[in-house]
Amino acid sequence: MEFTSIILFIITFASILILPGPNSAFAVGQSLKFGLVGSLAVPLGFMTATGLHAALVFSGVGLVIKEYALILTLLKWLGVLYLAYLGYKSIISKPSKIEVCPQEIPKLKMYFSALLVSLTNPKALLASFMVYPLFINSDSSYSIQAIVLTLSAMLVSFLVYSTYSLAAAKLKGRLNSSSFANKCVGSLYLAAASVLATK
Repeated sequence: MEFTSIILFIITFASILILPGPNSAFAVGQSLKFGLVGSLAVPLGFMTATGLHAALVFSGVGLVIKEYALILTLLKWLGVLYLAYLGYKSIISKPSKIEVCPQEIPKLKMYFSALLVSLTNPKALLASFMVYPLFINSDSSYSIQAIVLTLSAMLVSFLVYSTYSLAAAKLKGRLNSSSFANKCVGSLYLAAASVLATK
């Protein structure tokens, strides 16, 4: 696979992931609650989901899912309900819970929460359907191209959502009221649920 094609793919994929959506809202919310280091499992969860989406597309299973729109719709509404639940919990939680407290939530739980949010986000799966085929060259090995594109996408995913988490961690230090921060986090989750519901 040509180096210029890989660079072009990275730019294209990053441009899609940078757009605000449920994943970025979740990354920001977790970073505001648990700090940058405490929420590092979130970009790792999103990175894994990116790899799973790529595997679905490259294995051909993606074509089956695309044929049955009901599966995507079901996944979408699961994601909406989960994000709405997170928003509700954040808004009603006591102000002390906004303190940076990495020990209060297991990293594995945070990782699987991020994985669930991303896997139930149809935007991510649809982006995979649209982007990966554009960069497959019939003259080169399909397997090698699939591996290179998948690894590149996973790296981009980790970097983009780590950047969102870093930006949120910087913002957290400027918030004067942890009660206000809880409401900000809750509002981000509810906004993400709303965006996902309209897709």
